[in-house]
Amino acid sequence: MSASLIVLVPLLLLGLVTALCFVGCYHDVTLPVTSFGDYENTIINTPNLVAYWPLDDTSGTSALDLGPNHFNGAYTQGQSVPYNPVDESAAASGAVILNQPGIVVGDQQNNKQSPCIFVDGGFVSVPFQAALNPQPPFTIEAWVVPSWTASDVANNPAYRVVMASGVSSTFQGFALFASPQNYWAAIVGTGSQGVTATPPPGSNQTIAENSLYFLVMTYDGTTLNLWVDPADTSTTPYAQAAASPFAPLPSPIPFYIGTGRPDLPTPLLPFNGYIQDVAFYNVVLDGHTIEDHYMNGLGMTM
Repeated sequence: MSASLIVLVPLLLLGLVTALCFVGCYHDVTLPVTSFGDYENTIINTPNLVAYWPLDDTSGTSALDLGPNHFNGAYTQGQSVPYNPVDESAAASGAVILNQPGIVVGDQQNNKQSPCIFVDGGFVSVPFQAALNPQPPFTIEAWVVPSWTASDVANNPAYRVVMASGVSSTFQGFALFASPQNYWAAIVGTGSQGVTATPPPGSNQTIAENSLYFLVMTYDGTTLNLWVDPADTSTTPYAQAAASPFAPLPSPIPFYIGTGRPDLPTPLLPFNGYIQDVAFYNVVLDGHTIEDHYMNGLGMTM
């Protein structure tokens, strides 16, 4: 893959403000729900959990980590930057908005669906932790609802990062993101290049706006897998790539949720939409566990 496609690094400026009518105009995700699950406890009790940010905080600036290490993050408002058609930069108002209607049906508190966050140039920043930039194996998962508009998609919406921690010049770190071609993708740096797992163009797996997705990125040091809504993990993953070796970060780059590298002069590669229940594990989760998380998040029993 060309280094120009790597999203771990400062490649693009932010772009045109995506319509904030999505904030507060809750999407209708119709699901065949049989019962609420206890998603939060399911994640907390999953072996090898490193960090878990429900992103259900209703106020304040702290994104609490309910995992064993308490790597709390900070909700940070970003910069408002106009769309740049030259480099197809993504759009952003700079907002991160707490206490939005939850998107994970199986995540409840007091018999009520837990809230989530909406990001549009705003983000969560978790201070550098070696445990969040380890040698493989590791797994990262998140629930998202992308809110870029149909016109954004038609005009090539640029990279939109769900989570990342990386450096471009030395090809280090990892990211989970939406590509300019409007596919979900995952990337790891090998120290000499970035290796991306993404479906080929024309595979009929493009991202639909205002739709719910469960994204799981696994990496064992040899193979990078990306699962999207993995109801049946006995089948092949959504995307796969050979990626060896892996180059973790030697420098204190934070772990970001909702953007790529906002520590640079201009916030980089913002996600636009809802994010909930981000988790990090120091193992490759097995197929049954991944499927169980997905079904539990939908509020259905296995």
